[in-house]
Amino acid sequence: MAILGSKSVSRHRKKATLSARTWALLALVLMALLATGCYNNNTGEANIGGAVNFTLPAFPETGSHAVEVFTEMHFQPSYRSQERPRLLPPPDSVPVTGRELTYTSLEDYQALKIPDKAAQTYDPGRAAQLYAINCTVCHGPTLRGSAEENESAKAKILEFMENGPFPADLTSDLTASASDGELFGFLTGGGRQGLAASLRGIQSASPMPEYKFLLTEEDRWALVQFLRAQIR
Repeated sequence: MAILGSKSVSRHRKKATLSARTWALLALVLMALLATGCYNNNTGEANIGGAVNFTLPAFPETGSHAVEVFTEMHFQPSYRSQERPRLLPPPDSVPVTGRELTYTSLEDYQALKIPDKAAQTYDPGRAAQLYAINCTVCHGPTLRGSAEENESAKAKILEFMENGPFPADLTSDLTASASDGELFGFLTGGGRQGLAASLRGIQSASPMPEYKFLLTEEDRWALVQFLRAQIR
């Protein structure tokens, strides 16, 4: 009996040793997989070696749930409308409302006149609101941009800017001498510098955005009329 008992104990020890070795081997395999893979704790997306893709529980760190077992829509890697890269329509697509004409030179913009419809439907109050929302942060309530000497009326963006080009003075003779079409072009292309770069097919270094992506053609003509009224 003692001999049988010792043999039985030996078998159990061998099995235990085998089981420990198996688990150690599995642990090494898992560590190797983790070393060559990646896991996004916000979405639960996991990838191993670029060939194996699957989804694990998500740990979003913030939100109403500590653990997201299923990948949810609000955790997907998506871009919002104003984030880069902006999701713009294909270059040759035409909206159902019609397509805005494009111009290839400053002379083309200089020749433009305020459309009759834009002039007839012009609303000073709405135009002032457009300016307040889109322009005040850079050009200030007095339109003088970086030329404003009154500290309380200075453009808010200036405290965050160390290098130029700084916001232009929209009441200057340079702006006053520009045609309505030029003002429309500057709004469309992102200021004088932005429009010049756009017409040459290069990226602008101007901090002013290209409002052809942000405002409708009607809104830009409304701003032209607002600026003209303020300059006069």
